Amino acid sequence: MSQTDKEVATPPKRAGKMKWIVGGILLLIAAAAAMNLPRGYSDDLSRIGKGKAVVVLVHNKNSPESIELMQVLDDVRGKYSGRVEFLLTEPNTPQGSAFMAASNAPQVSLVLFDANGKQLKILGIPQTVGNVQQEIAGAFGVAP
Repeated sequence: MSQTDKEVATPPKRAGKMKWIVGGILLLIAAAAAMNLPRGYSDDLSRIGKGKAVVVLVHNKNSPESIELMQVLDDVRGKYSGRVEFLLTEPNTPQGSAFMAASNAPQVSLVLFDANGKQLKILGIPQTVGNVQQEIAGAFGVAP
């Protein structure tokens, strides 16, 4: 086999490795995107006023501040299981736009409703876990 034949045989091995590398990078990007998706949040806003206190996260998935607020809420909501319902709406949907207009809520915020559906408070950004817990305790009278 001449030197020229060896050089011709090498590129397919590199091309195969590149496919695996590119595939791995795409898999990592997909996993990171999936981690940023809202998990466990209902978008059924008709549940407001149905006998349970509600916190609505107005979530703009393109906003880093909104992702941070969702992480805060993820840390908080398990402590109120069965006592406070956590819902989500997106501002770029008809339902989300209507909710924002009706509640006067900004694109990245938490809106607190009592069990009868009365809007109690809007929390803007930034928020901390401790602050959100304090606001929920004050609005609903429930400790974590």
